[in-house]
Amino acid sequence: MTNYHQYHAVDFAADDFFKNWICDPDPHSDAFWKAFLKEYPEKYYELEEAKILISNLNKIERDIATNGRIERLWSRVDASSRDIQPIFAKRLFPFRKLGLAAASIVLALIAYSFWLKKPDTGVIPASAHFAASSEWEEISNTSAKPLLVRLPDQSEVILNKNSSVRYPARFDAKKREVLLIGEAFFDVSKNPEKPFLVYSNGLVTKVLGTSFTIRSVANEPDVTVSVKTGLVSVYSERRNKDSDPEAEGIVLTPNQKAVFQKDKALLSRTLVEKPEVVVPEAALPSFIFENAPAAEVFETLEKVYGVDVIFDEQVMKNCTLTMDLSKADLFEKLVVICKVLDTEYKLIDAQVIIYGKSC
Repeated sequence: MTNYHQYHAVDFAADDFFKNWICDPDPHSDAFWKAFLKEYPEKYYELEEAKILISNLNKIERDIATNGRIERLWSRVDASSRDIQPIFAKRLFPFRKLGLAAASIVLALIAYSFWLKKPDTGVIPASAHFAASSEWEEISNTSAKPLLVRLPDQSEVILNKNSSVRYPARFDAKKREVLLIGEAFFDVSKNPEKPFLVYSNGLVTKVLGTSFTIRSVANEPDVTVSVKTGLVSVYSERRNKDSDPEAEGIVLTPNQKAVFQKDKALLSRTLVEKPEVVVPEAALPSFIFENAPAAEVFETLEKVYGVDVIFDEQVMKNCTLTMDLSKADLFEKLVVICKVLDTEYKLIDAQVIIYGKSC
């Protein structure tokens, strides 16, 4: 049986079974590769690279008609060999004498490496340049229990089951970059001089020092980022020479969550499933109200959970509440409040919108 779990992007691109799945999938191959990704989620990025290599290979094969033409192409390759990225250089030239198929694969690799070196010419994944680098460490959690990983800057990552994280043995002088597949909680060491970036299935999470959870599972349609402490900038990984991707993203505060739809590259903001208290226990106000104005109750919610509660002050000016909400979570509180006031609430862009008739 083929040991696909030991394959790299180049190996997948040369494998007939994998190529047939990419070019002409059938139920058998589709089921096999989906099961493979489920068992080896850490191979996600290498399979994605292999797809790009196959695409380039198909273009080149359509253009190459004779071995003589290959020789002319090789002459051009030899003349440009200094520009080949180190990541591929070790693997390229052993294929030099193997004929059309091998030459096509190598030429596709070279085209791909040149493409990676010139991101400003179009829209490309920002993390592609290090996705398969041998200089990066990779740790996978195949156990049922969370796994603690300590990064070179002493940041901590708690990897959930079937998740993996890839990072350099030593971080760059200007930034800290990490690749995540699966789900993990990050507690990032503060360093204003070196932003911390997590790449996860097309989404970039950028912080200086904070704690947050990312869920990025290969066979799920969405990537989510949930913030526990601090501020987090979240934006699409795809970058264009004409725009700043971060300017098109969103900033998250505690109890907020970003949802990134991978197929549409759409990013939205909402609240986490169970918002936590964000004020110290000593400063925690009482949730026992007696004839309290509705505005006071909503202001207390805002302070304790760090959320914006939007309501019509004129409509609610005569509304009062008498209740004990001490043991309820945020959404349970909102349900009770709205029931008493005969109103409803919606979540829009991580804000709680209260609407309904006046008291």
